[in-house]
Amino acid sequence: MAENVENLMLEQLRLIRADLTELKSDMAAFKSEVHSDSLAHQTMLYGLAGVIGDIRERVEHLERKMGAMP
Repeated sequence: MAENVENLMLEQLRLIRADLTELKSDMAAFKSEVHSDSLAHQTMLYGLAGVIGDIRERVEHLERKMGAMP
């Protein structure tokens, strides 16, 4: 009887180990995805900042042409 209990416990421990291994792999993939998304968002923000800067310069140029700015 004790052997059956031990075998059942070992089987459950194997299943838990397999679940933990899968979870660890999933977490690593998730971490990589979040890091990639973060870099993508930073790139988009830098791009948008450049576009906004260009628009600001164009507006200032038009204001100077219209005499609204010195």
